[in-house]
Amino acid sequence: MFATDRVRLRPPTPDDAPDLFRLHSDPELHLITDGDPFVPHHVGQVRARLEKRVSDPADGDGPVSLLVETVADGTFLGSSTLWGMNVFNRYAHLGITLLPEARGQGYGTDVIRLLCRYGFRNRNLRRLELETLASNTAMRRTAEKCGFVHEGTHREREYDGDGFADMVVYGLLRRDWTP
Repeated sequence: MFATDRVRLRPPTPDDAPDLFRLHSDPELHLITDGDPFVPHHVGQVRARLEKRVSDPADGDGPVSLLVETVADGTFLGSSTLWGMNVFNRYAHLGITLLPEARGQGYGTDVIRLLCRYGFRNRNLRRLELETLASNTAMRRTAEKCGFVHEGTHREREYDGDGFADMVVYGLLRRDWTP
């Protein structure tokens, strides 16, 4: 669907259930990537959800979930999402989750840039937002490298397993985007 010379984003299929199960079955990772309590799932439940998505696709204003894989050999790296789209005000949120072994190699930067291109060019959005824990320095660096501006901090907003942590908000306007 969208690619750089290193990574490709594509819609998930039911055959991707084992990889997505592996990505989302870590309770610790769940604490920093999702606002809901962790509930263990079986790989069959993940497959059923993907099969339902294929047979009953979401409307055009719903979240867009895309898998992240290497261009070279199709190795699964993680997932990405454009969510919370507001078509009237023309903004949305970005999210990425990479496997631990895929972090620190620049893949996140490639993924964020591809999501920006999709959001601005293909969805005609005027603003993209990104939220992360204040302690997630890697994501914060990635956001800033991609042109996002730190716009604020929500104090003690998200539970991180030990207490409530600060969440930082970044924004990027289309006029400030460098393709």
